[in-house]
Amino acid sequence: MKVLINTTSPFARLARIALLEKGLGFDEQVVNPWGDDADLLAVNPAARVPAVITDAGTSFSESLLVVLWLEATRPAPSLLDGDKDQIIAKSGLAYGVIEAAVHTMVGRVITDAGFDAAPVGLRRRRSILNGFARLEADPPAWHGGTPDLAVIATVIAWDYVALRFGAAGWLTDFPRIAALSAQLADRPSFAQTAPFV
Repeated sequence: MKVLINTTSPFARLARIALLEKGLGFDEQVVNPWGDDADLLAVNPAARVPAVITDAGTSFSESLLVVLWLEATRPAPSLLDGDKDQIIAKSGLAYGVIEAAVHTMVGRVITDAGFDAAPVGLRRRRSILNGFARLEADPPAWHGGTPDLAVIATVIAWDYVALRFGAAGWLTDFPRIAALSAQLADRPSFAQTAPFV
């Protein structure tokens, strides 16, 4: 199996952590989604990461679809083990933070570095802060073993926002989320996929 990634994408990180937690080995290929990478376009016309290519040659993308595929084809260990309503609800909050943060970065690339202060950028910032505030009030918990999807998505959201906006001045303290990230930082699936520029 091969996974096409870039080193900062939280979507690619989610797929990679899920694959590692399921015990699946894979090769990684770093691609540039902004550069119309030929290898990426060959398997995903939308030029988005992650793109997974199975050993049988089937390719698919979108991080949550990767998780869905994994849960269907390799149910143990499950990333949805526990109160599924709560796992999905908290995963959705974290995924909303991820989406808002990524779209802010896309806005910077497409428009200019001042996008953050534009009306759409400010709305995305509000989404990030409100999503984190909801998660901070009732964060997902990890007590060892396989982390569930809510834990994975929350840590990914925190790490990505800290990487991209940590020095921005508007990111307020969310100590419970930061503690969850620190708790999982040395777990192999998280350490091996930590984002970097």
